[in-house]
Amino acid sequence: MLYFESLELHFTLIDWASLIAITALGGFMRGFAGFGTTLVMVPIFILFMPPVEAVLIGLTIDVIAMVPMFPSAAKDSDWKRIMPIFIGSVAATPIGVYILYVMSDDAMRIIIALLLIGSALLMLSGWSYRGKQNSSLSFGVGLLSGTSGTAAGIGGPPIAVYMLALGLSADKTRSTLNTTSFIKESISALSIVCITTLEIRLLIIILMLLPFMLTFAWIGSHFFRKTNETSFKKFILRFLLIIGVAIFTKTIFFN
Repeated sequence: MLYFESLELHFTLIDWASLIAITALGGFMRGFAGFGTTLVMVPIFILFMPPVEAVLIGLTIDVIAMVPMFPSAAKDSDWKRIMPIFIGSVAATPIGVYILYVMSDDAMRIIIALLLIGSALLMLSGWSYRGKQNSSLSFGVGLLSGTSGTAAGIGGPPIAVYMLALGLSADKTRSTLNTTSFIKESISALSIVCITTLEIRLLIIILMLLPFMLTFAWIGSHFFRKTNETSFKKFILRFLLIIGVAIFTKTIFFN
C-alpha cells in the first residue's frame, strides 16, 4: 500500500481511489446541475480527514472548478433574485449560530431533510409555484439557505428547490445556482483560510483532486447541453429526494 508519510497524508491507494471517485461525482454535479458538489463530497472527505480540512478542500476545488464557468453563468443568471438570496443568506448566519445553541444539529437536519423530501415529491407530481415573485420571497429563501447552511451544513438545496419551483428554464436555473455557489463558497473558503493554516499537504491533496474535478465538471456540462428541460428538472428533483432521504436516514439510524 502506498503511503505519503513524509507529508503526513497517510492515504492508501484505495483511499485515493475513493477521494477521486467522489470528487468526480462532485465535478459532474457542478457541471450538470450547478449545485450539490460539496454536499456529496464533504461527507466522504470527512472519513479521511478532519472536518475543517474536508470542508476547505471541498470548497477550494469546487470554487476553482467554477472559475471558467462563472463569466457565462453570471451573464445568464437571474440577478434580481441572486442578490436578495445572498443578502438573506449572510444575514441568517447569526440565526444559524443561535439555532445551534437552542436546537440540536440532528433536529435541524431532520427538518431540512423532510422539507427536501416533501418539496421534491410535490414538484415531481407536477406542481410549480404560481404566486407572486418578488425580492422579499428571494430574501426569505436566502434566510432559509443561510440558516440551514450554518446550522446543518445544508445551504444549497433550498435555493435549488426555489429555482425549480419558479419554473425557470434549465439554463437560467443552472446559471443562477452556479453563480450563487461561487459567491457563497468563495467567501466561506476565504473565511476558513483566515482562521486556519493552509498546509502544504492540503495543497497537494487539492492539486491531486483538481484535475478530476475539472474533467468531470466539463463532462457534466456536456451532458447538460444534451438534456432537455423536463429531464433536467426530473434529475434535480430526484437528486434532491435522494439527498433528503440520505440525510434523514443517516441522522436517524447512523448517528
